[in-house]
Amino acid sequence: NYVSWYDSLRFANWLHNGQGAGDTEDGAYDMSLGSSVVRKAGAQVWLPSEDEWYKAAYHKNDGVTGNYFLYPTSSDTVPSNALVDPDPGNNATFDNTIGSPYHRTEVGAHENSVSPYDTFDMGGNVWEWNEALIYGSNRGLRGGSYVGNVYGLSSSYRFNDNPGFGNADIGFRVASVPVACPS
Repeated sequence: NYVSWYDSLRFANWLHNGQGAGDTEDGAYDMSLGSSVVRKAGAQVWLPSEDEWYKAAYHKNDGVTGNYFLYPTSSDTVPSNALVDPDPGNNATFDNTIGSPYHRTEVGAHENSVSPYDTFDMGGNVWEWNEALIYGSNRGLRGGSYVGNVYGLSSSYRFNDNPGFGNADIGFRVASVPVACPS
């Protein structure tokens, strides 16, 4: 959290460049392009596009192209924000699930509330930047946050903000090329 859209692209560049190359201004993204920056062909690690993020969060992964859940907890039922162990499923971090000073849960705290693609916490915790250009120079955010209500988790809800802005309830996730398993 507390990262701008540009910060998230620089982090993707750092990962793309092997984490030690030191160059965060070029890699998956050429940062010299400012607000016109786009993902380069051949990127190995990147910020998900709106479509990539949406599919990872909501697609039922059942072999049917048009089948999507309403919530990123593999459910069409409104999730609760219960933080219990073991997680009974269909839970997410929103409406201040846990209070100050931390507010956010650890990755996988809702272990039985994963998306059909086994991604954790795509609903709640922090809004996540994606590559979408919404209007003007504002970039897309998805997933809701720990301070928001359950409606931010819905598949139909989109949010956006200034790409230079970051605060406590904005973060990101990266996507990458799958690594082939040795035979």
